[in-house]
Amino acid sequence: MSTSSYQAHRPKDRIRRGVIGIVQRDCRQLLIRRAAGIPKGGAWCFPGGHVEAGELPKQAVVRELREELGIDVAPIHRVGTIRVLDSRHVLAIWKVRHLHGGIRPAPREVAEVAWMTPTEIRSLTRGLASNEEVLSLLGI
Repeated sequence: MSTSSYQAHRPKDRIRRGVIGIVQRDCRQLLIRRAAGIPKGGAWCFPGGHVEAGELPKQAVVRELREELGIDVAPIHRVGTIRVLDSRHVLAIWKVRHLHGGIRPAPREVAEVAWMTPTEIRSLTRGLASNEEVLSLLGI
């Protein structure tokens, strides 16, 4: 087997599944600014993360928002899925309801949180390109 053929089938080249949790209050969505030292540090995006082995996406969105923000959420419904450009990541977008818990960002992952309107999200200079796709899936 040639080296290039072998490299194309390595486990690290597989698609990685992730989730995004949409927390909404009035006409604003909760966004995070990623902490320095993690991939795409300093960029604004919707909260979320990876789906762990053996975990359902619905479970992952609950776990990720608890880990990142210290809040308990209930998934309402899956809005859709996006493929992150220039990446191996496919993200399931979930609308969630904030059940309880004050927002306490995990400093290793989240530098800042903000409630933003769609217009504010679109005008971010340090926003992830996937933000626009998420807004489109939400119909806003």
